[in-house]
Amino acid sequence: MIRLICFLALFAAGFPEAFCQVYVMAGGTARFQTSAETFGVDSRFEGSGSGLNGKLNLTDGTLSFSFDLKKLQTGIKLRDSHMHEDYLETETYPTATFTGKVVKGKDPGTLVAQGEFSLHGVKKPVTITGSLSGTFLKAEWKLNLKDFNIEIPEKFMIGKISEVLAMSAEGKLKEVAL
Repeated sequence: MIRLICFLALFAAGFPEAFCQVYVMAGGTARFQTSAETFGVDSRFEGSGSGLNGKLNLTDGTLSFSFDLKKLQTGIKLRDSHMHEDYLETETYPTATFTGKVVKGKDPGTLVAQGEFSLHGVKKPVTITGSLSGTFLKAEWKLNLKDFNIEIPEKFMIGKISEVLAMSAEGKLKEVAL
């Protein structure tokens, strides 16, 4: 734990090569939030799942994670079925991934990663902002479903779900030996 705190202080000072540390995450949580407008009323809903696995390599500044989309649930079985079968097509595209490089964050304990997000067979550049508190990593970014060739679902033909999703990922990191 002391090494991680010292690293964060040096990272904030611009010396990420000071330590050779690699952390992995297994069973983290991924979430999305979106809104749907029906009859002019904006309602929000979210989905989440615990299929997030990742790696933060402080030696080379890389961050990568993958998420098993089949574990994504919204709490309503019919909506989940439509989401998996009709929109995400999880039988064909079962995983979402991110691979990128960590660039210096503004404050100690924060980080920014720039890289490529892959979803529904499409790869797009994305910037992820995050925080590292002890060994707990939390990250956030936005995705536009149209960018990934995902049809925007109509809600009962009288409203529409937003094409932009607020995404987040979080989990506990565990240091691994090099």
